[in-house]
Amino acid sequence: MKTTVLRPILGLLGIAAAGCAGAQVTQQTQSIPVTTSRPAQIVVYPFAVSADDVTLNQGIIASTYRNVSGEDQTAAQLQIAKDTAHNVCVSVAATLSEKGHAAVCQDRGVPVAGSNVLIVDGEFTDISEGNKLGRMVIGLGVGASTLDADVMVQQHSDQGSRQLMELSTHAESGKMPGAGITGPARAAAAGGVSAATIGVNVAMGGVKNYTSATGFLADKTSEEIVDQITEYYAQQGWSS
Repeated sequence: MKTTVLRPILGLLGIAAAGCAGAQVTQQTQSIPVTTSRPAQIVVYPFAVSADDVTLNQGIIASTYRNVSGEDQTAAQLQIAKDTAHNVCVSVAATLSEKGHAAVCQDRGVPVAGSNVLIVDGEFTDISEGNKLGRMVIGLGVGASTLDADVMVQQHSDQGSRQLMELSTHAESGKMPGAGITGPARAAAAGGVSAATIGVNVAMGGVKNYTSATGFLADKTSEEIVDQITEYYAQQGWSS
């Protein structure tokens, strides 16, 4: 295929990739901190994806888990959920550390230590991978994946414990990077290059490479959680 043909195709696909929506907060509540002193550490737990996960942290964070259930989960679905929980935990802790906060991702069930610690915990209420081929070839909502979570942020100190923030996040991949413009994609296919191939190349070359839709959604969800915590820190005068 000639370069003059590829250039407009890649340009349009780049526009489609740039239009990807990130995660958004659908509802949020806040409380004043137990102590005005900045927490010495932030502990992030992988979010609960099953009833067993909830049990592990019930004695650590005094929050009510509402939607997690181990019912009707296949082994593959549970593994995807656990991988997503781990990725969000590591990403949130790493990004907060980059911003100057002492943050760690800690296994569920491991109690926190310290006299002034911020705890980030939560539960995934919906993880749907959608249809991967549909997203790649069409990319405008068909086969969209979704990731919903309830997030609880609690302060644990010598003066007591209190939930400081509770928020719900929603992310979907209806406009994930991929061959989102069907007209040029058909033209490309007619020229000997499949739409799926172009979609993969654009996704890998023009944006961050994600191995799955949930990887993309986990990254966007992590960014939103970090933004909310960073904003709360600024409001309390805890910023670095």
